[in-house]
This record gives sequence, C-alpha cells and structure tokens, in this order.
Amino acid sequence: MIICPCGSNKTYDQCCGPYITNLKSAPTPESLMRSRYTAYTQANIDYIQRTMQGKAALNYNPEAAKVWAKNALWLGLTVIAAPELTTPTLGCVEFFARYQLQKQKFFIHEISEFHLLNNCWYYVNGQQQTPLRNSLCPCQSGKKLKHCCGK
Repeated sequence: MIICPCGSNKTYDQCCGPYITNLKSAPTPESLMRSRYTAYTQANIDYIQRTMQGKAALNYNPEAAKVWAKNALWLGLTVIAAPELTTPTLGCVEFFARYQLQKQKFFIHEISEFHLLNNCWYYVNGQQQTPLRNSLCPCQSGKKLKHCCGK
C-alpha cells in the first residue's frame, strides 16, 4: 500500500493513480493539481503535458521539466485554498510545494488556474506568490517562513 505523494493521506490507487494512469479524469481542479504534483514526483512529464492547455503549455519545455523533476527530492504539498467554483468551467487552487535540489531547499507557492474543456480539467496558468520572510509559512506549520521552509 503506497500513500499518495500529494498529501491526501489516501493510497495512490484511491487518489491520484487513476488520473495519472488515464483510467479516469480528475473531477475537480484540486484533484488535478494534486495529481500533477504526484506526476512531478514520478517525473511523469507525459501526464503533465496531457493536463495543460493555453498559456501554461506555450513555453513548456518537457525535456527540461523531466531533468528537473528527476533530480528533485519532493518534500511535500500543502493545498492552501481550493475555493468553490465561481463558474462551472473555471477553478483556482492555491498550493505550496516543497522540494530539494542539490542539497538546497526550494518551494513553489502558486495560485493555479484551471479550465474545464470537453469535460476535462486542464491547468492553464499560474500566478507565483512571494511570501514575506516574516509572514506565516504557507506550509501551515504555524512558524514564520524564515524559520521554516524559507531557511
């Protein structure tokens, strides 16, 4: 029994596995975002490309993404907000993902935009967030960023 890397505390087969293996489509923007994180932990760039459209796909470099994903040690994902859909075809998810590359820790804090096209959710754009060092860490540890993931 493998726990899903997305942080849901479900097994991989009960969570992101069916989406990544193309058995079914992610039913919500949050489930798609979680499955994309999990796909990065596997360096499954085919899935990443299959689940993106629009602006996000324009300058995407799959070769560079595969090298980056393979060399990263994925440390965790925190979903900060996944608000109710304002329209049936548009959704947003704010997340905080942590990884290590060459013994240095990094994070991605983003508000991602998703569109429903032909009954499938796609990642279409992301707005990077820059938390202040003295703000609470987006990983929800309760510590300030500078004493947590921002070290």
